[in-house]
Formats: sequence, structure tokens, C-alpha cells
Amino acid sequence: MSRFATGQNISFSGVNASRLPFLVVAIILGVATVCTVAVRLSERLPINPWEAAISMEAMRLNAGLPLYETGHATHMYGPLLTVALAGIFRITGLNLLAARIVFSIFAFGLAVVLSAILCRGKNRIYWFVAVLLFLSISFRTNLIFLSAQPDCPAALLGVVGLYLSITRQDSWPRLALSIAFFLSAMLMKQTAAAFALIPIVHTLIWKRRFSDFASSLVPVVSILVALAAIRLFCPQLFSAMVIVPAAIKVYYERAWGITIYLLATFPIFVIALLAMFKFRNRIDERERWILSAIIVLVPVSIWTICKSGGGYSSLLFSYLAMTALFVARLDAILDWTRSLSMSRAFLAASIVALAILCSFFIQFDRAVTLLFTRCGDEKYDSAVALVRRLGGCVASPQDPTIAFNANGYFGHSLIFELDAHAVNGNWPSELPESVQQELAASNYVLEVKSYVPTPVLERALAKKFHAVAIPGLSGSAYTLWAKTD
Repeated sequence: MSRFATGQNISFSGVNASRLPFLVVAIILGVATVCTVAVRLSERLPINPWEAAISMEAMRLNAGLPLYETGHATHMYGPLLTVALAGIFRITGLNLLAARIVFSIFAFGLAVVLSAILCRGKNRIYWFVAVLLFLSISFRTNLIFLSAQPDCPAALLGVVGLYLSITRQDSWPRLALSIAFFLSAMLMKQTAAAFALIPIVHTLIWKRRFSDFASSLVPVVSILVALAAIRLFCPQLFSAMVIVPAAIKVYYERAWGITIYLLATFPIFVIALLAMFKFRNRIDERERWILSAIIVLVPVSIWTICKSGGGYSSLLFSYLAMTALFVARLDAILDWTRSLSMSRAFLAASIVALAILCSFFIQFDRAVTLLFTRCGDEKYDSAVALVRRLGGCVASPQDPTIAFNANGYFGHSLIFELDAHAVNGNWPSELPESVQQELAASNYVLEVKSYVPTPVLERALAKKFHAVAIPGLSGSAYTLWAKTD
């Protein structure tokens, strides 16, 4: 084991001079990750309206209520998300903290699996650094690694499916297992189906044999067959998974700006490309697969973030592929720095270390803001107690968990209803009929303000309700509205 790994004194010899900047970066990334985990995985409230909404779909499943029916809008993710959350809540009850912890375990598993694949046969210090790099992608993707949303579990399923497909070696059971993982990834989040395209791209670029091309089509064909079966036997599920997301407008004119943003703000990818060009005669099979993944996942991520309402979490798949290339080239980069003189080695290593920090912390201010942002605030329990006292005539469409925890009421989710009733690819300017009916049947509405504005509800409340001053909710994110006589 190297002196870096065993903690021996680091002197400014030619070798150790190149290691000190990386040690500093590893400490910074590790501390930032631990602090973020400590804050986010101790938060019991929904961290955004989507967490609150998807949790209620899981509770509906546990209660035996239909999820995919006319007049009820569910989420645009795959059905496995609801099944996974329902399994957690069957044990813990409606506990978003438990769900977030379980999903974060999948996210950490994603970092570990990728590092194990890319660092096989290397010193354990490479594996440790790789894990930190992959975990730090969370800072660029709205802290998606610490959320109860399906992005990271879907990516993990896609990566495992791809690995099994690559290493199947004409093993039919292994191929069947890889297809099962590809399908599971797609059913967790639809865009994860992109992982099944990577074998096709790899074959077209690097092999170009018809037999290989035919076998590379199997995962994609399997997904298409599964979608066809869903459309035939579960049309409402197909509508929620495919038709509703397809109705969301894509602003293609943003694509060039997002592409420039990716390259300009993720310099370790540029360094990895330069290292590959410098040592292009040493591109191995592993790096060929990474390049194939980049060709597929980067455009898919850009297309996803260009959709109306798209966020930085949409770039997760592209960051995973780009970071993988840097990890694969890290040993070549370190070998190059060690070959330099003492001063040049330290300077080169410092530049690479700075590029790492810039790549993951360039939006650190946004990440910190999101870290302490919630759907609601510390007066959540007071809001639930108030709704319980008022009885079963209170709706809370922005956070349906409040009405459920108070009175067991399964209300509509405003976020999902707006998604399902898009007009010209964007949220409608009027409340969907289902929400209007819910408000008409309610004597009170509890409004929950968050960083996701919903002016359409505010306008509707101002027409038929009036705000009620509740001392216990003064200065909070919660406002009670009573129906005007």
C-alpha cells in the first residue's frame, strides 16, 4: 500500500508533491458529503412537493386504492417507485425520512458499484477517491443522492443491467438477468431506458459485426415489448408513464446552452478527454464502454433538462458517465504528474485538484440553499393538529400528507394534477377540474408555500376563500383559508 494510503508523512519529493493536493480535495469532498448527509438524513419533513406527493401514492397502494384511474393524476415516474415506497411505508408507516434513507442507500450503492467496476485491480485508494467523486455528483444534481426520488435507484439498476450484459459471455441466465435489470430501471424511471441503448452504440462504434449488433438489440427490444404490453393491458398506466410525460414541452433551443454549460462547468471531463488524447493508444475496453455511455447519456440528459420544469437532477446520468471517464483515466493522470519535477508535479496536481473542486462545487451555494429548504417548516405538527381539529373538510393539495396525517384523507396532489393537465406543454393557467371539485367540497384549505410557486392555486383561493389568522402558524409556511359564505 502506498504511503498516501497508510498515512505516512508526506514530503515534497517528486512523488508525494503530486499527492498532497488530492489529499486536500479528498478531505474537502468527504467533509462536505458527511455534513450534507447529516442534515438531509435527519429531516423528517418533505424536502420538496414531489416527495410529499409520491409518498401519498404509496399510501394509496397500501390502502388498496387504485392509482391509475380517470380523475386521479399520479406521478410521471415508473410504477416501481410507488411499489418501493409502499414496501417501506408498510413497515414504517408514512415516514419520509425512512424512505429517504433507504433510497440514499441505493445512491451510495451506485457510487460503490461504479467505483468497484472502474477500479478493479487498482490500489484501494483509487476506489476510495472514486466513491467520493461519484457521491459528489449530488452537489450538481439538486442533492438527488439524498432524496426519496427514483433517479439514483434507476441509475443503479441500469448500471447493473449494463454490467451483466457486458459480462454475460453467452450465458443465457445472465442475459435474462440483465434484461430484468434494464426493465426494472425503466419501470423505476423511464429515462433510465437509455442504459439499454449503450450496447447498440458500443457495437456500432467498436465492433461493427452483425451478430454483435443483433444481440445488442435485445435489451431495447425487451423494453419496447414491455411498453407494448403495458399499453395493451394497462392503458392508464401507459398514459401516466408515456403519454403524460410526452405532452410536456421540450425547449430545444436551450440544448446548446446546456451543452456549453456542461463542458464549461465540469472541467474534469475536459481533463479526462485530454488524458485520453495524450494516451490514445491505451484506450481499453472499459473506456470504450464509458465513451459509448457518454454518447448516449449526455444527449438524453440534455433533452430531459430542456423539458418544461426540468431541473439539474436531470443531468445525473450525464455526470455519472463523465465522472466515470475521469476515474478511468485517473491513474494515467497521476502517473503523468509523478513523472514531472517536484515543483511541476505539485503545480499540475494542484490544477487537477482545483478542477475537481470547481466541477462539484461550482453550484455549492445552490446546493446549500436546497439543503435547508423544505416543503413546509418546523410548524408542520401544528398544521396537522389544526387540520385534525377542523375535521374531514380540509384539503391540503400542495402537501397532501398533512390532511392524511390529520384525518386519513387521500387528497389530490396539485403538482401531479398540473403535470397531467398540461396546456401547450406547460402547467395550465387554471386549476384542473379535479382540484376545483376538491376545493368546492372543502370548507378549509391549508396552503403550503415552498420554493415551487403555484400561483394558480393562490388565485383560486383568493376568489372563494379568505385567509384566517392562526396564532400557532404565524410566520410559518402554512396559511389556513376558510370558504367565504
